[in-house]
This record gives sequence, C-alpha cells and structure tokens, in this order.
Amino acid sequence: MKSEIVRQLLMRFHAVEVGMHSYGFLRKDALPRGTIIGRYTSIAEGLKIFRRNHPLDTFSTHPYFYNSMLGYVKLDTIPNNDENPLVIGNDVWIGANVTILPGCRIVGNGAVIGAGAVVTSDVEPFSVIAGNPAKEIGQRDVEKAMHIQGNVWWEMEPLDILDVINNKSAFEANGNGYGK
Repeated sequence: MKSEIVRQLLMRFHAVEVGMHSYGFLRKDALPRGTIIGRYTSIAEGLKIFRRNHPLDTFSTHPYFYNSMLGYVKLDTIPNNDENPLVIGNDVWIGANVTILPGCRIVGNGAVIGAGAVVTSDVEPFSVIAGNPAKEIGQRDVEKAMHIQGNVWWEMEPLDILDVINNKSAFEANGNGYGK
C-alpha cells in the first residue's frame, strides 16, 4: 500500500499503524486498535486477530463480568486491545485464514505464518510456522536472515532495493560469496 492518505486515515480513525508497501488488510474491522504493522508485510484474506479472551479462572466466562463497556462492571478485569497491542514486523507473510490469539504480541521480522494457522504465542523472526496450534516448521535461510536483519532493507524504497539485489547478483557472478 503506497497511499500515505489511507495509512494516515487508519492511524487517525482506527489507531492502526501500517508501514509502507504492506497490504491485504483493508477491511475496516480486520485490525484491532493499537495494531502496528511494519513495511512490506503481506496479509492474505481471512486474517482474524483477537486481543482478549474470555477468562477461564473466574466464576463465569461471560463478558458481562469482565467488559466494562457492557455496563455491569466499572473496570475491565482482563486486558483490552489498548493494553495488549499486536506488533507485526517487516517483511512478514501471513497466509489465508490465519487466526492470531491474545497470547501473541509480536510477529517478528521476516516470519511466515501458513494458511489456517492458529497463532497462540509470539512468532520468532524469520521462522515459518503452521498448524493449530501453530508450531515452527522451519526457518528462512539464517545467514541471509542475519544479513537482512542487519541492513534493514525494508526502510528502502522498491527501486532502491532492486538496485541492491542487482548489484549483489553482479557481485556473486564475479565469484564472491554472499555477505562476505
């Protein structure tokens, strides 16, 4: 998403921060208040994000007894969206129909979440996770990941990134190794 105006509107009216060139979340109710998404993140259709859950350690799991907006209790008794924001890093790929539960506060840079995954805890940078509950099934190339993490390429614009990629290809064609 290149539109600065759309990103400003998301921030102003929905308290959602979205980095340049990230896409796939344009339903107004898809992202809870306080969500932060880095740059170049790809989100497929059907993402569901929950920032709070029904309590299991009280006499009832009903919202009347923990949600102050319903008028029965003066204060929320479990964290709300503002108290439990979700941070999705840069260059993250989230597959179709992923569910992210309140136990996940951070999806690290470069992570991949497989379609249909139910994410219950934080996702490490450059890990590949899938399943219900989601588990790590692989890692993106660690050497490249460390190089990528170190040079924060996502702060660059697409044409500048392509120049770096093309120069790296020429560098490797001359017999030099990646990152050496």
